[in-house]
Amino acid sequence: MTNFRLLSCLALIINLVACSSMNNATTSFRDGFDFSAVESYSTYGRNSAFGDLQNLNDTIRNTIELAIEQSFNENGFRYKIFTQADILIAYHLLDNNFAELKKYDQQVKYCGYCLRAGKNTRLELEKKLDPGSLIIDIIDPKNQRSVWRSIYPLGFKPEDNSREMQEKISKAVDSMLRDYPRGKNISQIFNLKEQLT
Repeated sequence: MTNFRLLSCLALIINLVACSSMNNATTSFRDGFDFSAVESYSTYGRNSAFGDLQNLNDTIRNTIELAIEQSFNENGFRYKIFTQADILIAYHLLDNNFAELKKYDQQVKYCGYCLRAGKNTRLELEKKLDPGSLIIDIIDPKNQRSVWRSIYPLGFKPEDNSREMQEKISKAVDSMLRDYPRGKNISQIFNLKEQLT
């Protein structure tokens, strides 16, 4: 009986560790941007350059944009029109066409070497660039440059229905926003890290 309990507990622990380590967002951000001052966001319109960068069907595009809006709203950000928002949100769903990703990176002025803060490095971000992963960038509207990037493997399966796809996208966006640097500007975060080491 004791061995059975021990094996059951061990199996439960292995499952919990496997589930918690799978599908975590990989995120990095720019250390010179004051994330604590951000109160509002906006997304790029369908008629913007971002709409032409990727061939997504309307269902997937709508689901991603709805998940972004719901998650940002739940995290205390207010939606504003494009010209008045503190940050802009861009996204890209990776497929096997890495030429599309290169065009997207140019459009958001992505600089992997510039996003050095956070828990993940540029190399860790690049290792997650697998087909089926969702990229979300936060853009500084002043210079139209990415200041935060997160990547999450959606794990779509051919048999997924629209509800299952919607759940995976919502889970991804929620997980990605957990890595948003809240409450302190980045210099305070670095000062805290230095004090702890």
